[in-house]
Amino acid sequence: MNPLSQRISVLERLWQEFRRLPDARLCRWLFVPDEHWFLTLFLQKQTGPQAVSNDIFITLDTPVQHWQTFFEQALADLSEQVGHDLLLLADQNIRIQWPPEANGVKQDPITRFISSVNLLDTRLRTYTDGLLVLCLLPQATASNIVLDQMLTALLMGGLSPTVRILITDTVGAEQLATLPGRFRKEVCSNPINLQLQKVIHQVAALGSPMAPDVKFRQWHAELSTALTQRNLPDVLYFARKCELICQQERWAALEGSVHLSVAQAYKDHRRHEDALDRYKRVIDQMEPLYDAGDALAGRISLVAWLGAGEIYETTRQRQRAINEYELASNRAEHLKEWLLAIESHRRLALAYEQHGRSRLSEEHYLRLFTLAEHLPPEQHAVARLPEIGRQYWQRQQTPDKRRKADELLTQLLGNRRW
Repeated sequence: MNPLSQRISVLERLWQEFRRLPDARLCRWLFVPDEHWFLTLFLQKQTGPQAVSNDIFITLDTPVQHWQTFFEQALADLSEQVGHDLLLLADQNIRIQWPPEANGVKQDPITRFISSVNLLDTRLRTYTDGLLVLCLLPQATASNIVLDQMLTALLMGGLSPTVRILITDTVGAEQLATLPGRFRKEVCSNPINLQLQKVIHQVAALGSPMAPDVKFRQWHAELSTALTQRNLPDVLYFARKCELICQQERWAALEGSVHLSVAQAYKDHRRHEDALDRYKRVIDQMEPLYDAGDALAGRISLVAWLGAGEIYETTRQRQRAINEYELASNRAEHLKEWLLAIESHRRLALAYEQHGRSRLSEEHYLRLFTLAEHLPPEQHAVARLPEIGRQYWQRQQTPDKRRKADELLTQLLGNRRW
């Protein structure tokens, strides 16, 4: 079993232990910073043939701005997901009535949400003996208090005995520290440290210890650790080790990625001129390779332009920043790197707005939203589209413009997903 699979098996064991607890309703996993992404790998595995149970996981990223209005939006998000999945299930002759038919009784949002979840669970019982699990990963939260209120309402609202809730928290920055004390049997908390740096080093060491690719991975793992720890002397030391191997093996694109790491380290230490020199070196090395057909080299230049633009913004050289972002946006679109293209246009929109050039800012926002149509819905949060949508809506200064923004964002993101 490889090091990454070993970490996923830890989460699988913890999940099996949780689901055997007779009174537990909410599973709270406390990850150390930068390790929450392991949950995504766990959830992906649970949808395939190697899942550890028959449980059905439904992930909701609904923002928690107010604990009551959350349930209205969460039900809309749940209905959208379930509706999509039911079309796929119908191909397998599995038919479930959804959305729930109105019973004529007016219900508050919390009761309506819980009733709908319970009804979905009841109808799924025909096809599976697994639990229905709501994995709540809000993309934004107004405050810890509001998040606590929302979960308290769920736990006290009468969820079916075969429904569970899965949430995450962060070691050292806990949002829900008081929840386990108030729900002693219903809430199960587990601190999780999957030792990401150890995983990186273990993966790097796979293969013959003297092979150039293995040595590079090992030095690069050390470089990544030093970068995370903001240890500039170590970054420079291990970067030089990586560069020598790249030069010996003629791995030009990999050498460019090492220079990007060094530039980031200089930027973290506010050594802006050194960082810009590195970015320029990257671009000078990568562009001839890109012209010769190396798409990876073109992507590395793209990242360098974004990094240089950020420095120019920090040093209040706004036109230079705009120039770099324009280069980045053109390259990203040409390579169909949609996430980076969206980020480039986001930065251009903000830069032009700060420059007092509202018309150009508007153009880049609209271009950004057009490019976002290339993304599947699960990447909307990664691209920060809900956040960008809110910023765009708030900058509209007339009711008519806000109405048009509403229509645009609803078509792109769904009903009030910004």
